[in-house]
Amino acid sequence: MYYALILESSRKAKAARLLYEHLKNNNRRQLLPEQRIDSFTIRDGVRVPQHEKHRVLSLRLHDEHLSPYLKTNMNLFILIMIDERVDMQVFRADNGWMFLFDNVQNLPKPFGAQGYDMR
Repeated sequence: MYYALILESSRKAKAARLLYEHLKNNNRRQLLPEQRIDSFTIRDGVRVPQHEKHRVLSLRLHDEHLSPYLKTNMNLFILIMIDERVDMQVFRADNGWMFLFDNVQNLPKPFGAQGYDMR
């Protein structure tokens, strides 16, 4: 499971907060239980439904991959490979908002006739 924690000091914090509030207010299910990911305690989680995943993607988390206000266990390639097929959850953390991603492609898919570029 991959995560991205947007801290309250980040330039994307307002967008992350608004997204979390929107998902939480439109959630008809019960909130996900409190968890501990690495050294972060997260609570009040919401699964992102398929029709709302574009909102998470529009945050463009890969723009912040070198920012000190984004804590993640993903490299830039993995951040770019997040798409609509990935399972997403959003949680409130003590000092920001945690995005959890499952089923992310972590290696490039082979391409070309023999699985690689012949150039």
